[in-house]
Amino acid sequence: MNHSSAMPVSGAERIGELDIIRGFALFGVLWANLFSHAELAVPDAVILALPTEPVDHVIRFLGYWLIAGKAQALFSLLFGFGFAILTERAQQRGADGTRLYARRVGLLFALGIAHFFLLWMGDILHAYAAMGFLLLLTRRWPSWLLLAVGLPLCLFTFVGARELERLLLSPEAREAVGAAGEALKAQRYEIFLGHDYLAYVRILIRSAWDDLYAQMIGVAFLGNILGRFMVGSWIHRQGWMQDTASHAAGFRRAALILLTLGLTMAIINPGLRFLDLKAPEMIRPILRMIGQPAQLMLALGYAAGLVVLCQTPAIRRLLSGLGAVGQMALTNYLMQSLVYVFVLYGFGLGWLKYAGPTFCLVLALVAFALQIVFSRWWLAQFRFGPAEWLWRSATYGRWQPWRRGRMDQETVPAVA
Repeated sequence: MNHSSAMPVSGAERIGELDIIRGFALFGVLWANLFSHAELAVPDAVILALPTEPVDHVIRFLGYWLIAGKAQALFSLLFGFGFAILTERAQQRGADGTRLYARRVGLLFALGIAHFFLLWMGDILHAYAAMGFLLLLTRRWPSWLLLAVGLPLCLFTFVGARELERLLLSPEAREAVGAAGEALKAQRYEIFLGHDYLAYVRILIRSAWDDLYAQMIGVAFLGNILGRFMVGSWIHRQGWMQDTASHAAGFRRAALILLTLGLTMAIINPGLRFLDLKAPEMIRPILRMIGQPAQLMLALGYAAGLVVLCQTPAIRRLLSGLGAVGQMALTNYLMQSLVYVFVLYGFGLGWLKYAGPTFCLVLALVAFALQIVFSRWWLAQFRFGPAEWLWRSATYGRWQPWRRGRMDQETVPAVA
């Protein structure tokens, strides 16, 4: 394999809409991760005692309805799409796409494990990399098989895990698991607000096992990610995103249908909780089953809607900040972890005790606005974000050109 055939994609080859969608998803991930702290590490009594609780009740409902699970779904679809792009373009250049991709996800796995156990318990990179290796096995699958396997994994893994848990565990055992989870949550709250980094690392490792991978939900989590990767790879094969202008009418129809169905299905369970209502016992199995389809439809609806908006030049310019963040997605994702640690935890401001839904939404908006400013400034001078540059250089086995030259300025738009 010669180096010229294994070069990464140039700015001119980037699909601008993907960067905008990725930036939108990254804001959703930031909001959802901040929002989830109430469940991960803050006692209910602390959250309910906040003076913002009346507003929190509304923001909590909006968070569950509009973003919880949907941002991660969108990011997973984009990863699968990106896998297909990388392997296809490497093959077109005569490079070994399998080898390049394996090296790329291997590096991501190492980064994700370090991120998971040393900085932030909500890391998704390790899971993406692990399932990315399995995705490689589907490279030569026909499109119909990708969809036939990927969709059920997307739609039914969590429901299947919950039902299996109900079958295998007695009510007493499930109650014990819940009590252990609450005790671990109380420990996290104390340690997260402390200053003992070794204790912090220990609780991260313990939480990864006790709360996730020692449970059936951990297997479902990985299977769900793999299914979304496969659907994203299938979407790439259809060629829609490679020529959005030619498929503009189809995107408009898809956005209308997916957003309508997705918003309608996604509102049911959060709406019942918001109104403090309980569904009749006979329809609860149906309600448990609609969550994953709603997440997938709404994620796809958001993506289609953004593509439609990008067809209008003025609106596309307004969305260019999302594109700048999306072009540096890995860098910005890692920087968001610093927000969690140094704004919420005892290593910094220690504001975790204020982390109700309203506070978290405001913090997400402020932090993301700063990321837009930073990303615009950085990309005006450099071709890649710092984490992207290191990742690409390690993947291709040589230092990549970093600073923008005159040619870059002429041919690479800020959100390309």
